[in-house]
Amino acid sequence: MTALFDRIDTFILPVDDYPAAVAWYAAKLGLQATYVDAGQCLAVLPLAEGASLTLWQRKAGASAVDPRAQAAFPIFATSDAAAALTTLQRRGVRVGELERGDGVVYFRFHDADGNCLEACQTLAC
Repeated sequence: MTALFDRIDTFILPVDDYPAAVAWYAAKLGLQATYVDAGQCLAVLPLAEGASLTLWQRKAGASAVDPRAQAAFPIFATSDAAAALTTLQRRGVRVGELERGDGVVYFRFHDADGNCLEACQTLAC
């Protein structure tokens, strides 16, 4: 059977205030919105490769998901996890500990809305 889809186009993260979230992602991660839809209250932030990140404002009255229960979250590729962690700390981002797995070094961090994010470095074999 041929695959129905080619790739993941975007990863949607719910936020409380999308203009504030766009500013946070620009200041903390260096990601710039290339598409903003004020009517839908969303902004698309492309990455150098792969899927983009879409910040989509929750509807009024919608509750935020408990970050501990967040099932899906984006993992950003980095060539130097330790340096990325240090940079985010300097920028005032709440980051976790640097962890090592089989062939990877990674850490988790959170955006201003409490969404879980991860940065991962693949080690050379």
